[in-house]
Amino acid sequence: MSARDPSAPSASLLDAVVTRHPDLPISTDDLDLYRTDIYYVSEHLPIGIAAPRSAADVVALVATARELSLSLATRGAGLSYSAGYIPGNARTLVVDMTRMDAIIALSEQDRYVTVEPGVTWAQLRQALEPLKLTTPFWGTFSGLYATIGATVSQGGKFYGSASRGTSAESVLGLDVVTGNGEIITTGSAAGVVNSSPFFRNYGPDLTGLFLGDCGAFGIKTKITLQLIPQATAMRFCSFSFADPAAQLAAMGQIGSELLASECLGMDPFTARSRMSGEGLAKDLATLVAIVKGSGSLFKGLRDAAVIAARGRRFANDIGYLMNCVTEGRDAQDAQSKLRRVQEIAAKAGGRAVPASIPKVMRAMPFPRMNGLLTPSAKRMNWLHTVVPNSRGSDCFLQTEVVFEKHSAAMKLHGIDRGYLLSTHGPSGVGIETLIRWSDMPYALHTHFMTDEERARIRTRASNPQAAAAITALSRDIIDAWRALGGVHMQIGRKYPYLETRMPATADFLSSLKQTLDPDGVINPGNLFTAGT
Repeated sequence: MSARDPSAPSASLLDAVVTRHPDLPISTDDLDLYRTDIYYVSEHLPIGIAAPRSAADVVALVATARELSLSLATRGAGLSYSAGYIPGNARTLVVDMTRMDAIIALSEQDRYVTVEPGVTWAQLRQALEPLKLTTPFWGTFSGLYATIGATVSQGGKFYGSASRGTSAESVLGLDVVTGNGEIITTGSAAGVVNSSPFFRNYGPDLTGLFLGDCGAFGIKTKITLQLIPQATAMRFCSFSFADPAAQLAAMGQIGSELLASECLGMDPFTARSRMSGEGLAKDLATLVAIVKGSGSLFKGLRDAAVIAARGRRFANDIGYLMNCVTEGRDAQDAQSKLRRVQEIAAKAGGRAVPASIPKVMRAMPFPRMNGLLTPSAKRMNWLHTVVPNSRGSDCFLQTEVVFEKHSAAMKLHGIDRGYLLSTHGPSGVGIETLIRWSDMPYALHTHFMTDEERARIRTRASNPQAAAAITALSRDIIDAWRALGGVHMQIGRKYPYLETRMPATADFLSSLKQTLDPDGVINPGNLFTAGT
């Protein structure tokens, strides 16, 4: 049988890979886990899971993939929801990048840190804490597990995003293994004499080509991030809004004035779930962290007491909830920004409520990912877009129009929805829907739970009728966002990308893929294939 015979069974293919890489960890354990992300499940099992430990291992895997006509699906922690790493065919080898988890270099003076792709945001945060340094964007909610390589490939938002943008804006340079088996270095580190990764642009911005590409243009083996001083003071506020469109307008204004490091909005159900999911009054770890993170023992105890006594109670009497964190070089700076945020929120119709959620978020920024199902064990489909500040309110209203159009099907199948709203630097706001329905969970949904937590969750059966309704609903939402010029992160194979680009741009992207990956072995379909 030829090595390039497409009819070769998966066992034979895996044997061929193992033979070529006898020292590389390769496993067939938990294949069901690796065929899913949070929303999608592949009809194909991967032939195996390879865990490279160096760039040389990645280069060797690319050579094998080309020889055997394999597809390589690169994966971090698996916490995305756009089919960006699940097998697209029966000849897919998943490349688990989490073992490449070294912090390679850190320069306090030149303000950069270079990491391997498997380093998590929590790991980097812990390493930088003694130096009182941070990256401008410093992680997602899933940062206890989410890797830096996967985040800059997919695109990530949250910590720092309200004033400093998404994950891409913190990147200075990359090493990327292409489908040719070459390593491309971008940024100032690409110099041949006395080079340093301190600067992103020397000539064209090659780094940007590989950010948000969902791994389509290569496998990242090294990432250099900008460093800035940590803030020395923080302030918090939360506001309840009866009108979510007005809230989005306020969030856009807060972003345009660069007032908050984080600015997050929640629908009432999500806010209540956030406050009551595990019971803040019983979460001693959270309260202890708040005490330790406050400027004084008395202030920390006071904040913890407020959260324990009022946190869940006030959640029963809120509308849409906006939560903000302001930072400053000193208390006066942080307080000045807070006062302006409060002024904007009040003018937009917001009502001040206890700032329990932002305080807990900052006390424990990277919680365990045991909430991939709702508290009642429903599945969730996340959909998101980012639009200009001026279109935020209209985007929310147009999304509601789509939900109304599908209201009969939603009622029939027990489908409901929530929102997470976010500020993206000075120019944009994000609308993310959480569509919830009853369906059988995937292995990934319970993967991060303890045995005790798994035993407690409600058993739900497969629900193909509801899943079909979710697909139709999601397609219409994405179409409505497309009409508003919305953009997306985590494009994967979920969002329509190539067909939304101008012809010359689309041709350039296709030509670039062909140049970098002529055999189409690296993350095939990502960016170039869309479906809901």
